Amino acid sequence: MGNTVKICGKCGRVIGCCDKDAMIHTGGNCGGNLIDTGLVTDELMVIRKVSHDNNFLKAMIELKKKDIIEYNLKMSQFKAHTAQQSQAVSQPSGALRCPQCGSTNVSTGARGYSMLTGFAGAGKTVNRCGRCGYKWKPHGNYT
Repeated sequence: MGNTVKICGKCGRVIGCCDKDAMIHTGGNCGGNLIDTGLVTDELMVIRKVSHDNNFLKAMIELKKKDIIEYNLKMSQFKAHTAQQSQAVSQPSGALRCPQCGSTNVSTGARGYSMLTGFAGAGKTVNRCGRCGYKWKPHGNYT
């Protein structure tokens, strides 16, 4: 399963496996007592993605000690939730974005008719932002 991590009960600093024999950490000079979480690093990372509140962390440690089935159920839910959040946040790196507002709601089409130029250049392609209405030429040549 791997080495468990400890945290400072006062400041919440994570103490790695190399400090496992220490009773009081001096990293931040807070003098807090170390708590053996019983958690491996991966579990701690999932819990910290959900909340940085030390009381929440302590509750999860207690839940693991008292009801491992409920703990594993909660951890599965947390992992699914954080994966869903990161998937929603990540966008394809090549997604076309409006240079004005950053929206990905962009359409590409013909330039159209102009009172000034008539149909001259009407066949040229132009990008339009569906959010702010900004228009620009493809390939970074802004108009």
